[in-house]
Amino acid sequence: MATASGSMRRRLEDQEFTLRVYPGALAEGTIYCPVTARKNTTAAEAIECLIERLHLERTKCYVLAEVKEFGGEEWILNPGDCPVQRMMLWPRSALENRSGLGSGDDYRFLLREKNLDGSIHYGGSLQMWLRVTEERQRMVERGFLPQPAGSDPPSDLCALPELTERALLESLRARFRQEKIYTYIGSILIVINPFQFLPIYNPKYVKLYDNHTLGKLEPHIYAVADVAYHAMLQRRKNQCIVISGESGSGKTQSTNFLIHHLTALSQKGFASGVEQIILGAGPVLEAFGNAKTAHNNNSSRFGKFIQVNYQESGTVRGAYVEKYLLEKSRLVYQEHNERNYHVFYYLLAGASEEERKSFHLLKPEEYHYLNQVLEGEDLKHDFERLQLAMEMLYFSFVCLCLQTPDLSLVVFLQVKEEMLLEALTTRKTVTVGEKLIVPYKLAEAGTVRDSMAKSLYSALFDWIVFRTNHALLNNKDLEDNSKILSIGVLDIFGFEDYENNSFEQFCINFANERLQHYFNQHIFKLEQEEYRAEGITWHNIDYIDNSGCINLISKKPTALFHLLDEECNFPQASNQTLLDKFKRQHEGNSYIEFPAVMEPAFIIKHYAGKVKYGVKDFREKNTDHMRPDIVALLKSSKNAFICGLMGIDPVATFRWAVLRAYFRALVAFREAGRRHTHKKTGEEGSVSPEWDRSFKVKDCVRTPLNYFLAKNKNPSSHLLDVKSLRHLSSVTLHDRITKSLLHLHKKKKPPSISAQFQASLNKLMETLDQSEPYFVKCIRSNLPLRFNDSLVLRQLRYTGMLETVRIRQSGYSIKYTFQDFVRHFHVLLPRGTSPTKSGIREFFRRIHLPPAGYQVGNTMVFLREAERQRLQTLLHQEVLRRIVTLQRRFRAVLERKRFLQWRDSAIVIQRSWRNCCYRRSLAAVTVQTAWRGFRERKHYCQTYRTVMQLQLMGRGYLVEEHNGHIFKSTQYSIPTYCEYCSSLIWMMDRACVCKREEWKHKNIHEFVRPVAQLGWSFLSFHFGVELSRLTNEERTVPHLVEKLINYIEMHGLYTEGIYRKSGSTNKIKELRQGLDTDVNSVNLDDYNIHVIASVLKQWLRDLPSPLMTFELYEEFLRAMGQPDKREVIRGVYSVIDQLSRTHLSTLERLIFHLVRIALQEETNRMSANALAIVFAPCILRCPDTIDPLQSVQDISKTTACVELIINEQMSKYKARLKDISSLEFAESKAKSRLTHIRKSMVDVFLLVPLTHH
Repeated sequence: MATASGSMRRRLEDQEFTLRVYPGALAEGTIYCPVTARKNTTAAEAIECLIERLHLERTKCYVLAEVKEFGGEEWILNPGDCPVQRMMLWPRSALENRSGLGSGDDYRFLLREKNLDGSIHYGGSLQMWLRVTEERQRMVERGFLPQPAGSDPPSDLCALPELTERALLESLRARFRQEKIYTYIGSILIVINPFQFLPIYNPKYVKLYDNHTLGKLEPHIYAVADVAYHAMLQRRKNQCIVISGESGSGKTQSTNFLIHHLTALSQKGFASGVEQIILGAGPVLEAFGNAKTAHNNNSSRFGKFIQVNYQESGTVRGAYVEKYLLEKSRLVYQEHNERNYHVFYYLLAGASEEERKSFHLLKPEEYHYLNQVLEGEDLKHDFERLQLAMEMLYFSFVCLCLQTPDLSLVVFLQVKEEMLLEALTTRKTVTVGEKLIVPYKLAEAGTVRDSMAKSLYSALFDWIVFRTNHALLNNKDLEDNSKILSIGVLDIFGFEDYENNSFEQFCINFANERLQHYFNQHIFKLEQEEYRAEGITWHNIDYIDNSGCINLISKKPTALFHLLDEECNFPQASNQTLLDKFKRQHEGNSYIEFPAVMEPAFIIKHYAGKVKYGVKDFREKNTDHMRPDIVALLKSSKNAFICGLMGIDPVATFRWAVLRAYFRALVAFREAGRRHTHKKTGEEGSVSPEWDRSFKVKDCVRTPLNYFLAKNKNPSSHLLDVKSLRHLSSVTLHDRITKSLLHLHKKKKPPSISAQFQASLNKLMETLDQSEPYFVKCIRSNLPLRFNDSLVLRQLRYTGMLETVRIRQSGYSIKYTFQDFVRHFHVLLPRGTSPTKSGIREFFRRIHLPPAGYQVGNTMVFLREAERQRLQTLLHQEVLRRIVTLQRRFRAVLERKRFLQWRDSAIVIQRSWRNCCYRRSLAAVTVQTAWRGFRERKHYCQTYRTVMQLQLMGRGYLVEEHNGHIFKSTQYSIPTYCEYCSSLIWMMDRACVCKREEWKHKNIHEFVRPVAQLGWSFLSFHFGVELSRLTNEERTVPHLVEKLINYIEMHGLYTEGIYRKSGSTNKIKELRQGLDTDVNSVNLDDYNIHVIASVLKQWLRDLPSPLMTFELYEEFLRAMGQPDKREVIRGVYSVIDQLSRTHLSTLERLIFHLVRIALQEETNRMSANALAIVFAPCILRCPDTIDPLQSVQDISKTTACVELIINEQMSKYKARLKDISSLEFAESKAKSRLTHIRKSMVDVFLLVPLTHH
């Protein structure tokens, strides 16, 4: 059997499937692309194949999206998800064949492009559809487009002009024929089951109904889920959605839509782990709890309450599933044209031939509990879908209850055959002094067998729900007490009226009575009582109150349930005595009738009509407990799973399983060691008989149960532990129906089924009372897209829809306390409005709210939906107006700031232009002066040369000899210096030059003035000029900078606030002008140290290109953006190395100066950060081309850059000082050592002569 199970798993894993992926706009002209994949093929591998086949760009990122019927959302697959496993969860109708995927709109895979921000690019079609739809609706609301045809029925029945049953029915029929299955009654949603899938669950509908108020769009199940979700987040209160209706009205499908949409709202399209587990829980619970009935092919034979828990941020935190009253009798008996639970048929149809032989599986008609032939149904896919869903829940199993009528059950239960046979065929009675063993009759033995089968199946179903809740459990629920918000969805069995109604239908219809009473309480009674208490004008609306029916069934001491329990305690009771007790206690009660003929039955007048119940098996089903000896036998099973099912306390069972596993492992290790010892010594060891017996069944028998006990895909996160088991046990404390079946106490009887069912209903009602309810009324239409008037009208009548519309139409569905109203609408209220009756009324009169749409009570405000929407619209408009005002003011601030910057820039430009004009005028005057001087000098020189020529002609060629030199008179064409007296020889001047050595001497040219006095002073400015003009090869740092820094280091190093405090403006201007004229002539002792520091900063700011140049500005910022500090330092110094020699030398001198300032921080209070704040705008300015706002944002980075340089240089400076100190210490030590050596040598030298003599 182990081989069979292994072959089945390999067959599933090796089987190839064809995925049809629709690329959409990514591949024009391609409808779908087939991809061959296996069960373990990941989404990343499938996308790689698609990229190659469709020749897509590899630079982009792609994802696979799954579109499912349950809500139509696009669920993005993670790269490690397996598409085939997701596909196998689809229903049978979504697949064309075993290895192909249908091309329908309800189930498919899509290829999507993922944007850089993580969002999904859907292409143009969906976005355009949404935009056109919303724009058209907006234009219709504003009156720019005509309203739809008046023949269309209203989406809200409260808008009907005539309120009659005929009007309701015609409106619903007209909408149903337009395939509009959803209709509102205020906040109540009516759903008419179309019995086929409609294309109204696509992603566009998911997006369309996101964050919209109820009634703004067409009615939809998504709208209810969306309103409940946002109401939970806004009001911080739990919500619940109650789904009710007859069997076959579509409650389960509506529940699936709600759950998937509620999860999608928090995940925004990405499937979470909780959603995956809920997705897997649905098929599992349906397989084990649903069955085919006369009215419904997938009827829920149990009730469930699914509670989705959220964090306060709106993300899913966990979930919880609670079940109510599984119909156990269906396991052993089914009416005509009905079937047992789905799981049995899935197993028999899905198992391979090898597995059928290994598990001893027969045909369906050969089983006593099935006895039906499956014709024309392919259930193999459902079986594989069930297996995958179980794996998602971290467990798997198959039911063994099929084998109950066969003796092979011994193999599966792993109990002793003779003990099982004795327990099923005999009973033990104790008389006076002796014990008797009485054999059962055939019918009695069959009843015992059926009781054991039902109890086993019920325990198995409870185990499924328990493990599902454990998989959905969030570990934070066990650790902290943080507030959890939740939305509960109630999907409970619908009202049933069959040809033969028994105890199960009695309990089911009682539950529906309670739900209808809950509906009446909220819609009619509580609301009208509140109106009367608040003192508002109101006319009472009559409705059908079913309190009398509920009291008849459940109110002690004469309740039918209570009388049934009493009869179950009498050994001599019978069906007739039970019926007689009912007649005696309730004769004359209008809610109960008895047939005129002698028939063991009674009739209850329910809200949905009269139902006749046969009392046969009422007592047996109410006390359907397994015999203690059978429970003890099953607890002795060698199968740990069977023992776990029989355990009442999960914590105790878990601890016992751990202890048992420990001892089995200990025995196994000891036996393995013994075998190893025998093998090592060459002896043939034999296994003890006890060992053979204890492990024979486990090693040799491979049951379906053992095969499906799961492989955990994530064992570390979903292992059982005592803490989680205790938590789940406390949550389900009220539900002890199954555990009471396994009761071992022989004297004290366990509570009855009816008592425990009432306890479960009371717990459910407590949960619903603590939440804000939304109601979904499901109506059965009987045929696909066929509207049965009589059937629909009957359901509308008994659910009180006409009265519901009337109270919704005339009532006030919106209520606020005065404080809540003022807090919610305080933006609209005048300032100082108090939460009083008069203040709120005055506000309503001021905004001209129709008086018919509101009333103000003693403590509360009552509004109709139209008035609330009008207030919400006014609130929205006022909020938008204030937002626009804030934006306008903020833009004004930005524009004024920009204007001031532009004005300052214009002033700077104007000042620069005036300075330029002044300098140009001064230059022109200087040039004119020089030109006139040149012209006069030229004229004078010509005259002088003429005179000299005349003299030379008279004296002859003069040759003069002096100190060995022979001079001649020479005229120079370029300025030069005299080598004798160092005087300047100007152009066209004459001087004496030695013929031999070219040695020149100026004699009579003292009238030539130095170049500095010729009016070219504009060339020697020190402020606002390029740094290269102030330096040369010999002087790498400008003279002005060196002078100012040297003076500050000599006189201001210890001055507090140096560079932070500013000097006198006039003094700064005076010192600047003096330095600009002549640096050497300025005496810095005449000025305050802060004035000198300010001038230095001003000189740095006035540089056309700062020390850390504009070209490297972006490089410095990019280096500061590195994540690692060492990378930042390396990057900054690499950029500094790119500076020119002049900038680098001046920057090094300035940084060294700032390091010396920072080293005296204790005195001058100037840290490296303070110096960086002051000098960063001076030496690392942003270019003028950068946006001013961007430059403001970059201040922190530039300051950090300068601070980094100062700190690094300070560290190097300190390190060098430390090295110098070390060298000085070593030098002093060496000197001391050398002195000592010299002294010792002198002593030796003095001692030598003495020894010589």
